Amino acid sequence: MSFMAEGIDLSKGAVGAEYDWSKVMKPYPGRKVILPNGEEMIIEQASKDQINEIVDALLINVTHHKDLFDLVTSEIITELYWWRENRPIAGLHPDSHFILVGRVKGEIVGVTNGGLIDPKTGMSLHTVVRRDRRGLQIGAYLWPAKLEMWFDVLGCEKVYAPPESAIGMRKLFRPWGFQLQPFPEKKHPGFYTPIALLTKEEWE
Repeated sequence: MSFMAEGIDLSKGAVGAEYDWSKVMKPYPGRKVILPNGEEMIIEQASKDQINEIVDALLINVTHHKDLFDLVTSEIITELYWWRENRPIAGLHPDSHFILVGRVKGEIVGVTNGGLIDPKTGMSLHTVVRRDRRGLQIGAYLWPAKLEMWFDVLGCEKVYAPPESAIGMRKLFRPWGFQLQPFPEKKHPGFYTPIALLTKEEWE
């Protein structure tokens, strides 16, 4: 029998459970970008009813045992299923969670997700690109779209992010000015890994 069937709301134990997220969260307006190969990619916010489509698009990565593709993809798939069940996502409240997808000709080619610790503090989760679409800078476009969501749409003052891979640190974090924080004094609430910080002033 599920926790929900027993009347236990697991989201009450999440970081940020004291906030009314329905008053905080706002929709991402969407964006169009041109990839290096000339294809147009549409970045849009996804909803829970698109979870199965997203997972199906990412399964190609699960058996790619290189550059943490298998690990990061498995983690983001798990987070989507937690979100579906209204359970905390890496410690964050499910109602603070959002996911952006990149589509080329309707096909999902990349995914990025995140949440909030409180209404002014974002926390990154993952960014992953289909391995058969590597080299097209898809992640490099999805990452600033996620930052745009926090700073420009939701009005966050700072964002924390866990650099799980060397590729992410080199290509996504450093170019945008993220600074590693002292570890273990500061760590991701769900992953217990080092985190990096970017403030709104640095974003602007």
